Amino acid sequence: MKIVEYDPSRRGELADLLARVWGGSPDEETLAWFYERSPLRPASVLLAEEDGKVIGTVGFVFALAELDGREQEIAVAVNLATDPGYERRGIFRKLQAANEERVAALGIELVFTVPNAASTPVLVEALGWERLAPVRVWARPGALRHSARAVVSRFAEHPAPPAGQGGRIVRDAAWLNWRFADAPRTYTLVEHDTGYGVAGSRGSLGFVAAATADTLRDTIRATRGGVLAAAPPPWDRGRYAAAGFLPTTRRFTVLGKSIGGAPLAAPHFELGDLDFL
Repeated sequence: MKIVEYDPSRRGELADLLARVWGGSPDEETLAWFYERSPLRPASVLLAEEDGKVIGTVGFVFALAELDGREQEIAVAVNLATDPGYERRGIFRKLQAANEERVAALGIELVFTVPNAASTPVLVEALGWERLAPVRVWARPGALRHSARAVVSRFAEHPAPPAGQGGRIVRDAAWLNWRFADAPRTYTLVEHDTGYGVAGSRGSLGFVAAATADTLRDTIRATRGGVLAAAPPPWDRGRYAAAGFLPTTRRFTVLGKSIGGAPLAAPHFELGDLDFL
């Protein structure tokens, strides 16, 4: 088994691997968007291959976060996959460790992921990742259909959120447009002079993908579904409660690791920060 870097010529092979692992896969255009077109930097993606066949992959995508009073680039591990015919050979552990070294060489100090049941033991027990506060889902009944206001096709500029909102993902217009306006999945975008909002849906579930406080009401109006979900940041939970959201028992596990000597601190992830939504 050898480890190689992903490049666009390997999209089809990577898509085939993900299909073998999950029974379905993103198409090549989706992989190109997610891995190659971020305005921050392309993803760091490694492949394991044996006899010319791609048998595993680990990727990191990048975001800006405000932590401990400063903005810093973080990495989020995604699409952690090993071919079912090659499991229990330590392939994932080797891939993950190699990609952590690669990301650390870029100057990234903190890495995070929302793992599944298979990856959690390896990350925690073998690679030293730590369990962090989970992403707790809040929900409310869906509203009657009505016209959303302030809907846009792409985001322009918007001011930074107020001071005192540390522990957040920093989203500028270029990043928002890549992540939501250009995404293969359809989102509804809301923009005010003072902020932004993103509404999404999956089946009968609608969700607030991301929103600043002043756009919350219009973002909810743009969200379609019998049930609406959100993961409100701590500083906005009062607004969500006033809008009818209540905390549920549903949580997403979050793991983190310091790979550059910095103390481990995590931003608050909203639902749109989870790559499967």
